[in-house]
Amino acid sequence: MDLTLLEGHAIAMLMHLVRAGAFLSVVPFFGRQRDSFFLRLILSVSLGSMFWWNGQHTIAVPSSLVELTVVAAGECLIGFALGFALSLLTAMLSSAGEIVSNEMGFAMARALDPDSGGSSSVVAQLFQIFGFLLVLQLNIHHEALRILQQTFEACPIGEPFRIEPMWLGIQAMVGGGVVCALQYAFPLLAVMLLLTVGLVLFGRAVPNVNLMEFSFTIRVLVAMIAAIYFLSAGTPFLERTFESFLVTTRSMFPV
Repeated sequence: MDLTLLEGHAIAMLMHLVRAGAFLSVVPFFGRQRDSFFLRLILSVSLGSMFWWNGQHTIAVPSSLVELTVVAAGECLIGFALGFALSLLTAMLSSAGEIVSNEMGFAMARALDPDSGGSSSVVAQLFQIFGFLLVLQLNIHHEALRILQQTFEACPIGEPFRIEPMWLGIQAMVGGGVVCALQYAFPLLAVMLLLTVGLVLFGRAVPNVNLMEFSFTIRVLVAMIAAIYFLSAGTPFLERTFESFLVTTRSMFPV
């Protein structure tokens, strides 16, 4: 009996570590590169241990290895769903930066993204870094850990859970992220459109001027000034967007 109880405690703690590890492997706030693997491993063990100590201490011991694998797969699914939902906060700004970079003429100016390991435009990285700083300023990384704690209450370890709220929440956030990216990039696109119209009219008024010599420089200069201005002016919009995303994420795991 004591051995069975000990096994239940060990498996419960292991499942807490699996869910926390799956969450930290996807969410971008704590890094996703190999360089941060050890840090995420330590965070997974620490968070999983704390959630286990303050929550469900034991579960029914699975009767077979297959059943244990199914339980672990369910924990991974919950962690991945939560991490992916929260990663959409910064992915939205990265998408807005990609849209703006095409209008600036920086579509080919790409650099290594330290977060994902792939390549992205310099404007997308600028917007993404600003998003990370805003996340830290608004303490959204603390909210992410609170929502992770909520998942253990909404979806207890080893018990069946509903996938429908997670699917609907992610679906709504992906669609909302695309809309918000377009809304955030729209003022810059409007500025670039007006600049293009002005350059065309100037070229028609002064045919001897070669627009190709200075139009690119002007576009980049105006776009960077407008981007810096809208990064500050658009902060209230981003705060409301992040808040709505957090509300949707919480609704994925109703208690």
